[in-house]
Amino acid sequence: MEYKTLELKTENSISIIKITRSDKLNAVNEDLIWDLQKALAEIQDNSNSKVVILTGEGKGFCAGADLSERNASWESTNDALLRGYKPIFEKIVNLRPPVIASIRGPAAGIGAALALSCDLRVMTKNSYIMSVFSNIALVPDGGLSWLLPRFMGYAKAYEYAIEAKKIEAEECLKWGIANKLVDDENLEKATYDWALNLAKRSSQALQNTKELMRNSLSESYFDTFNNEAEIQNKLVRSSQNIEAVTAFFEKREPNFKD
Repeated sequence: MEYKTLELKTENSISIIKITRSDKLNAVNEDLIWDLQKALAEIQDNSNSKVVILTGEGKGFCAGADLSERNASWESTNDALLRGYKPIFEKIVNLRPPVIASIRGPAAGIGAALALSCDLRVMTKNSYIMSVFSNIALVPDGGLSWLLPRFMGYAKAYEYAIEAKKIEAEECLKWGIANKLVDDENLEKATYDWALNLAKRSSQALQNTKELMRNSLSESYFDTFNNEAEIQNKLVRSSQNIEAVTAFFEKREPNFKD
């Protein structure tokens, strides 16, 4: 499939989406919106993908919406958010494999929402998350008003949003936003190595744990308890479960073939 604003490749069961608008710090224009929708749909249809990496070329992960864009086809801002952006976030959340955001430099505005919607994050030590919207007299969008408080709590999230403060990488680690901090020159390798390690693990464990934990954010404790029981019942004595238990007793690494 042809893409104007990103590259997509899959190797070793790892799909990598790299945004290639580095001259704009990977700011989002209409072409990128459609490309992200298509790329995520392509991954969704590819059963070989066990882990997904989302990253940006050059010095920035994503600097937000491209405010210089003219002549976009949206009927309104509401149309852009609901018809353009929302399907991207729905696909990230609903993809079966985990999605790792690999972040260098700014993840700002809609880029911050994009980073926080992923399941895991690797950040360079000079990167940051930033809700920039109040600087131009707007409110957060892309679900950022939902995402930030779940990491930071209401008061801190509100403070950082209304003052458009950077959440520096070290702070991101403290708040649980970042899973790993790495030196700038090691970002690609560190992210890929982690993805490779995850891809060797049980795909059914990765995928179903993602589903359970994502759903738990809008469910009660006992709803989640019941869902765990239902899924566990399906996975016990599956081929991956049998291989993992056998490997445990044989004191070797499991070899998952499906």
